[in-house]
Amino acid sequence: MTDTSSRKTFRLRLDHMIGTLRGDIITGKRKPGEFLPTEREMSKQFNLSNKLIRLGLEKLVEERLIEKIARIGNRVAESLPELTVSLKFGYPSALDREAEMAELIRRFHLKYPSVHVQPIPIGIEKYYDTVKEYMESGMLDVVGMNYNNFHDFARRGRLDLLYEFERDDSVYPFLADAFTSGGKQYVRPFVFSPLVLCYNRDHLREAGLPDPYRPDSWTRLLQDASRLTIENERFGFYFFLHSKNRWPVFALQGRDTSAHAEAVASRLMEGLNLCREIINAPNTFPTFLSGSDAAAEELFAQGKVSVIITSYMAMNYLRGTDVPFDIAPLPALRTDATILMTIGAAVNTRSESVAAARTFADFLVSDEAQMVLRTKTLSIPALPSAAEWEGEETMYRPPGFLLFRGLVPFLRLFTDIGLSVEQMDAVIKEARLYWAKLQSEDGMRSKIADILRSG
Repeated sequence: MTDTSSRKTFRLRLDHMIGTLRGDIITGKRKPGEFLPTEREMSKQFNLSNKLIRLGLEKLVEERLIEKIARIGNRVAESLPELTVSLKFGYPSALDREAEMAELIRRFHLKYPSVHVQPIPIGIEKYYDTVKEYMESGMLDVVGMNYNNFHDFARRGRLDLLYEFERDDSVYPFLADAFTSGGKQYVRPFVFSPLVLCYNRDHLREAGLPDPYRPDSWTRLLQDASRLTIENERFGFYFFLHSKNRWPVFALQGRDTSAHAEAVASRLMEGLNLCREIINAPNTFPTFLSGSDAAAEELFAQGKVSVIITSYMAMNYLRGTDVPFDIAPLPALRTDATILMTIGAAVNTRSESVAAARTFADFLVSDEAQMVLRTKTLSIPALPSAAEWEGEETMYRPPGFLLFRGLVPFLRLFTDIGLSVEQMDAVIKEARLYWAKLQSEDGMRSKIADILRSG
């Protein structure tokens, strides 16, 4: 290591130490009059020499945040100056609706008036590239991150940008597991959802179908969708096929744990064949709609579709509509697997306000914030006590809302298919040709086997 890079490393550690202590004081984690750890203890904690520790403490003395007590130590000042910390919070713009971010930020400001959170909604297109660039330049302190985003950071070797959290046992364990790599948790999950069916209760009643609706197979669902379809008025069934949170469910339900490429290819083909059957089912699925992740919910809200594959989070698009909807588990192929979607808060290790950023991430999993999610949205809070709360509702909630509790044993991540992201992209590229009947089944199976062998 050169002298220049060594000095830069020590400078970053010193800034981190100052920012951590400053944030702890401003957010109230360290109370007025409370003594700080000894210089020796802080030297071990922040991996700095005693000389640099004293330099950092002098900076906090200058800011009137701490005071030195001769021959005793350093303590938080009894009378603190009026100071504020500004946090830049970048997140997928859909969270404004799916998690009531404006309300959560408002409540955080009431609890921590000295910490100002600046919301920065970011489009999902090239989310990883945008967020990485902003984090590297210090333009974001906290980032909203779903599992797909986290997986991008992990596979591209950029977990160095994400602050390591202590294991959070207060949330559902499978959510903490999703954001853990190498035994370390990098994201604080605060909301989640399984993939489910959502159906229009009026449409089913008109077609003479039962409610609650529980199709026992995909074949049954397609038969019912044909009954629900009315020409020039609505289709019976729809979902956005190309999403990484949609089509992989068919592969998960037909997957094989065998490492043999041909065996895995055969099981993948079972799922892809089901997709092809759905796409080409007569008078059932609107194949001309490419759409986007939100297209299904938009069509459903307009009464143009009777049954969709969606998530609890995406169902927030239906809030305020007059559509009487309910939910059902996905039918099973070989297994009852369904995809787990989860979103959490990650803290930028390059933030100058790490302690305040962590305080905000922790607040999103607090009882107060989680109950906002439970009572004001259709998303599922990460805290079991909030997610499973049963009380007086203030908005329409589907009768089967608590269905998610029975789906927990069947929750899977899209990566559980056993393919890398690059392999999944290659499979979906070939699958589009197969679904369009521009490739034979034998040819598709051979392509998958080649993709699996290539690694």
